[in-house]
Amino acid sequence: MRLLGAVVLALSLPVHPALAAGPEGTISDFVRIAREMNPEAGAMALEAEAAAARINSAGALDDPRFKAEFELPRAGSGYLPKTRVGEELYQVRQMFPLWGKRELKRGIAEWDSRKARSQQAEIENQLAYRVKVVYAEYHAAHLAADETKALLGTIRRMAELARARYAQGPGKQQDVTSAEAERGVLTAELARMEADRRRAQVRLNGLLNRIPDTPLPARPQPRPIPPLELMSVDALVERARTDYPAVRTQEAQIQSSEKSRQLVERSWYPDLEVGVGALRREGRFDGYQAMVEFNIPLQAERRRAEQREATLMTSSARAKLDQIRLEVATDINEAHAMLKALGERKRIVRETTLPQARIAVESAMRGYELGREEFSNVLLMEQTLRRALIEFVNVTYEEQIRLADIERLIGGEL
Repeated sequence: MRLLGAVVLALSLPVHPALAAGPEGTISDFVRIAREMNPEAGAMALEAEAAAARINSAGALDDPRFKAEFELPRAGSGYLPKTRVGEELYQVRQMFPLWGKRELKRGIAEWDSRKARSQQAEIENQLAYRVKVVYAEYHAAHLAADETKALLGTIRRMAELARARYAQGPGKQQDVTSAEAERGVLTAELARMEADRRRAQVRLNGLLNRIPDTPLPARPQPRPIPPLELMSVDALVERARTDYPAVRTQEAQIQSSEKSRQLVERSWYPDLEVGVGALRREGRFDGYQAMVEFNIPLQAERRRAEQREATLMTSSARAKLDQIRLEVATDINEAHAMLKALGERKRIVRETTLPQARIAVESAMRGYELGREEFSNVLLMEQTLRRALIEFVNVTYEEQIRLADIERLIGGEL
């Protein structure tokens, strides 16, 4: 939006090297490179891999425990022990969570892994959106500069005409100075637009993890806007409600919370620990042991509190999902309505306003050349053309932003 303000002001009266798409790269190339080379996307991909790796360990049995006991009888009537061990006990014990607790832990890890994948998709989705926005800024700066260069050509013609009329007598010195002043203003604006273009180039290459001076397309083209009749609002909303990465992240969170709630409920049931052992007396094994142990879930208050916490967290996750879907539907409807209005504005400017403004400039210059128009009227027509160009640049830029908004919300390309 800062670039948009700069373009309006300009046209108004007053890292590490990465794979390069090359100066002929398309927006699809840039999005692909950003997803592959951007450090933030790479970090999130590693986190998703780590979450997937945790599935194998979730629900696994704890390591068994080994226990060794030694009995040292007293030496005679004293209190010191004998130097020879009287009885030895060697025992191996293993805890077994029952009632499906291991499966629930594994289920929690699986849904957490899906959540991490959805978060990775959200990072990539936001990255693609930022690339599209910066590319739109880069295109807008080029479009504004091209139109300003064309307008400078018109101003130069006006200045030459004013000088010729002044040299022949009927013209005024004021006409010449006014034309030169207007040309100076446009030249300064053109320099500002080049700075905007350079800034957009640096930002885009930064998103792609490339050096700032990596070439970009010399003649960037805006992405085509799909026909609105092919973009049903209801279909877009339905797609966003299911494919928007934030929705899928929250859905995974709900399932993980539900599994956690079930696991807390199973804590009312005891876990089982079994063990085997061997007794050794006087240097020889002469007995064996078998052991079964389980915990007694008597701390009811703690478990009730944990159950309540898990239930509330699940309800909270469902409420957040409803809110996300509501916001997505609202944003889709808003972006679609704005895109429709922008398309109509652009059609009017392109087919009516700009052609008529250019005709008016040429007519005023011809009239001035023949002595039927004042130079102030020629400047007025030129300023009307400039306002039409401002509108065209702004509408083109806003169209690209609204298109990027819709694609961000549906989690993919139209």
